[in-house]
Amino acid sequence: MQECPEKLHGSKIFSGSGFRNFRVQIKFLYFNLMIKAWNKKAYLLTATLLLIVFQAQAQNMVLNPGLENYITCPGFGQFGNSWVNDWDKPSVGSSDFYHDSCPNILPPPGAAPHTGHGEGGIILYNFGTEYREYVTATLNQPLVAGSSYYVEFYLALNPGYIQAVIEAGAYFTDSMPGFFPNSLHINASPQVKNTGSYLSYGWNKISGYLIANGGETYVTIGNFNDDSSTTISQVGSIGSYGAYYFIDDVYVGLADSVPSGIQTSSSLAPLIYPNPAKVSTPITISIPAGGDYELSIFNSCGSLVTTSRLNGNRNRLPIEINASGLYFYRISDGDRQTFGKIMVLE
Repeated sequence: MQECPEKLHGSKIFSGSGFRNFRVQIKFLYFNLMIKAWNKKAYLLTATLLLIVFQAQAQNMVLNPGLENYITCPGFGQFGNSWVNDWDKPSVGSSDFYHDSCPNILPPPGAAPHTGHGEGGIILYNFGTEYREYVTATLNQPLVAGSSYYVEFYLALNPGYIQAVIEAGAYFTDSMPGFFPNSLHINASPQVKNTGSYLSYGWNKISGYLIANGGETYVTIGNFNDDSSTTISQVGSIGSYGAYYFIDDVYVGLADSVPSGIQTSSSLAPLIYPNPAKVSTPITISIPAGGDYELSIFNSCGSLVTTSRLNGNRNRLPIEINASGLYFYRISDGDRQTFGKIMVLE
């Protein structure tokens, strides 16, 4: 049986489905009791009931996720909870707010919100001198320790800028970070970050999964790298140097409650046999199409158990897991990724 530490030391990047969000505390206690009273029939019955009951509803935990609601129209360069409901900024960087109901801060031409009427604006890279802007959203309840969450947000490069970056992430904390009395990068490791290519013009979706340490109530979005470790590319020819982005539609929800409109890639979906499997029984993971893939297996604590490569025509990989429990896999080819569960029984 898997043994997890009493407390996870920091939220961990995690790419797999998680537990469900209906009476979370009851569910989490129930799951722990199930693990302790482990047997094959009880596990399968309980897991099935949990999946049925806790898939009942999907909820975005981010308050005012599309920056639609505001208290009063700010001026340009003004952002915080004095103007925007449930949003703030952690440093002196002059993050921006745009709304088509505020004449002085209308979204610029070619930069309409992803959805709705409002959006934010932040600098992820400043040409010449390091400068960063961040925005922080508030969740409607703290994250639950050991539960896995799906996160996504959208960024679009301002058409008036000609440089794009790769580095952007979401950093979860149990208290409002800062306040930082400068506009340099915040030295932190975001739990969810862009794993794709340059974030260019048009709306780019950044998404990922994490296992919560417990208590996280705020999510801060920006570039947490300094200039020397920020990857930059010139993607335009007319405009200002630097990388200024609009932000919209931030989503955080328990992984099994991801709405139907939010999907990960299904083209990498593997065949796994047997599943459930018994301890130390070889489990074969097959990907229908040939190619180069990375397979990662995580335990229910969010810790990496093993990672392997599937190269070329070697698209069948036997693995063995030596402790019973619920495991999660991630398969990625660099541009796409898919996630799922593996059950291992005594």
